[in-house]
Amino acid sequence: MSGGWVRRSLRNVDQFHWFSAYLHDRHLDQPWRLATFGFTAFFTGIPLLMLASHYGPTSASTRVVAIGAAVCGMAAGSIWLMSWPTRTQSLLFYSVCSASIAASCLVISTSYGALMGCTMFAAVGGLLAFFHNLVHVLTNFSVGLFCALVASFRLYADTGDHALVLASLLLVIGLNIGVPLGVHALVYSLRRELRFSDRDPLTGLRNRRSFYSSVHEMMLERRGGRAVVNVTMIDVDDFKKLNDTRGHAAGDEALVRIAAVLRHNCGPGVIAARLGGEEFVIADIASPERHAQIVERIRVGIAELPVQITASLGTCAAEIDGDVEAEHPQFLDQLIGAADAAMYRSKRAGGNRVQHRTLDPTSTSP
Repeated sequence: MSGGWVRRSLRNVDQFHWFSAYLHDRHLDQPWRLATFGFTAFFTGIPLLMLASHYGPTSASTRVVAIGAAVCGMAAGSIWLMSWPTRTQSLLFYSVCSASIAASCLVISTSYGALMGCTMFAAVGGLLAFFHNLVHVLTNFSVGLFCALVASFRLYADTGDHALVLASLLLVIGLNIGVPLGVHALVYSLRRELRFSDRDPLTGLRNRRSFYSSVHEMMLERRGGRAVVNVTMIDVDDFKKLNDTRGHAAGDEALVRIAAVLRHNCGPGVIAARLGGEEFVIADIASPERHAQIVERIRVGIAELPVQITASLGTCAAEIDGDVEAEHPQFLDQLIGAADAAMYRSKRAGGNRVQHRTLDPTSTSP
């Protein structure tokens, strides 16, 4: 594991919205929700079972703590049972799980049982590694390490067996390091590989699948609030004539230069893609006025290219409120369809211009 990978992982924003969109696009979000709730229910049953053991909590106060940890863990797990959580809800869930495990381990009367209970932090850390930043994984590890050290001192005081204490502590630390960091490295590599494979080989822009996934991720980031989603379709004017008169190499050069125009004018927060052929698309969540400025710069930039081409552009905007649209992929299809219709109006009007349409999100028609 290189130091550069660790530094990038610590700096990066977590992958909650990316991984949520990834699971949603593959219809795996519901099985994941049910599995997470089942995992939580399984682990919250452990402190309740220990109440019936001579090695479990013995005093009234420690029994209350064990019951409270189980109740809090189950309440946090119910977030996943009801619906797909927001990023904040997800972090709250893992925080409660980590705190509940810590409380359960600290109130167990047997020191060896408390130390072995710290292995449960590895499961929480592994799930954290799927969705969140390495900082959150390390925070969970720190809580687990503290509990493990407390249990180790208790175990040494009870047994005086330093070899047993050291071997048990190494087991707990190894699991809490290996499982989360292994999962994090896997997800990090998967994300980079998928984003590379989702690029158009000629222009380097996103392809259709990546565009849909990225817009869905963008909408999830604004989930729960009011926003305006803008989509613009871009189609090269007389592209067939360009290929026929100057050859396909000239056509490819034109597409590459258009992609460069998009990258130059689309700043952070704007998603650009090549859908196929001479069709491009951009999307963002911003005011229609700001989006219109970007679109006009793109139109002018294409017209000023030395390959002497122009493009017809069609934009569509829709205001979203709440979580409804982010859960329905056909909403983006409606936006693209309306923008595409506006783009063809531009072509019929002579090309090298922009037409605008507005989509009512409660309707399937512009």
